[in-house]
Amino acid sequence: MRRTYAVIGLGAFGSTVATQLARLGNDVIGIDLNPDLVNDVADHIIQAVVADARDEKVLRDLSVHECDVVVIAIGEDLEANLLATLIVKSMDKPKVWSKALNHNHHQILHKLGTDHIIHPEHEMGLRLANTLIYPEVLDYISLGHDQFTVEVRASERLAGKTLEHLHLPEHHVQCLLVKHEERVMAPADDQYLFQVDDQIVLLGTLGNLRKIIKYL
Repeated sequence: MRRTYAVIGLGAFGSTVATQLARLGNDVIGIDLNPDLVNDVADHIIQAVVADARDEKVLRDLSVHECDVVVIAIGEDLEANLLATLIVKSMDKPKVWSKALNHNHHQILHKLGTDHIIHPEHEMGLRLANTLIYPEVLDYISLGHDQFTVEVRASERLAGKTLEHLHLPEHHVQCLLVKHEERVMAPADDQYLFQVDDQIVLLGTLGNLRKIIKYL
């Protein structure tokens, strides 16, 4: 479904978010005070504007209040980040995702009622560390309350074995789906024999998911 997003702050993080959202078929407004950053994304999104996001009238003139989601990606200017978040939260429609610089900033954003708080550097560090330690893990998503979905790769060790080999019930982990080439099994077939490079999506706590890595 095509949606409308505004990304405020077009540094490395914000510009990546904006261009990827546009690439996925959405309408994206990009806003920054730096003309060079605005020019860098202008050809990739529907509208790129040099503007001050601390001015509510400016944001409303750009129809930010009509967007489905607004991403506050301002990184270095804490005051601008918080003020932009406060202004957009006062609007009726948009969900607000804000970038947090540290724990204290996170707490303030939480008090402002931010819908989602992002820690891109922290999350990327976790992702890199987990990838280095668990190369079978292709991707993961935190669902909160220590619940994660992880996409893992079937290695040669798992090839020719069934789902039973993963010992999921005893570790309170669920298999959401298995993908072999273009075939998707959701739920997974208990009798299916895994092949190398099959993709498996699992759900559980981080601790329990780690316990089954050795079976992959």
